[in-house]
Amino acid sequence: MNLIVKSISTVFHLFFALCIYILSIILPRNIIRLQIQYWAKRLLRILKIKITLAGEVSKFLNQDSYLMVSNHISWLDIPVIFSLKPLTFVSSSDVKTWPIIGNLAKISGAIFIDRGRKSNLPEVIQAMNHHFKNEKQSICIFPEGMTSNGYKMHPFKSNLFQSAFEANKLLLPLTIKYKENNLLTNLTSFHGSITLFNSFKRIAKSNKIEVILNIGPPVKATRSRKDLSQKMQEAIALKFT
Repeated sequence: MNLIVKSISTVFHLFFALCIYILSIILPRNIIRLQIQYWAKRLLRILKIKITLAGEVSKFLNQDSYLMVSNHISWLDIPVIFSLKPLTFVSSSDVKTWPIIGNLAKISGAIFIDRGRKSNLPEVIQAMNHHFKNEKQSICIFPEGMTSNGYKMHPFKSNLFQSAFEANKLLLPLTIKYKENNLLTNLTSFHGSITLFNSFKRIAKSNKIEVILNIGPPVKATRSRKDLSQKMQEAIALKFT
């Protein structure tokens, strides 16, 4: 029954997302982003997912513009972060093909990266720099380049860190982890061969999922991209256990 109720509620909620997409034709982007933030908050309420913030919460919630760096476990990571603060994500180009959700990503201003095509990188860095200059809004990246199993992180790739140097931005490390009944869980993991539908079913069957978002202190971009990537990975991994 729990799964059925949540599934029906989510279907209706997706119609609301479609309405937001249609309204994006006439409404300014800042209003649309607030609508998407509300949509993300409501999605988490439907799924009965609790958010706990820890660490430098005021740094995350203030109006300063950062290059936010996060580990990546689930498709749920994005609505979790967006529900707290509208910002721009660098997302896999695959997300564009997702029904309705892909449309929300587009109108939110997401920057899409084709991870299988290295020639796409300069264009992505340029888009990030342009965003920082004109939007005055934070960008969030997932430098693992893929989702993990929820228990351990993949090595970080350093390419997107270039924007921190070129745009002269502080970096803000975000550590995401999911718990069920107070224990670390892989229930939300969107990893390996699991489909989006099956991932949703796993999440919807539980009423006791908690996501902990731990915000580390801001980090200045110094030395090389590789060193910065390693430093950020260590800072995020420290809070992951």
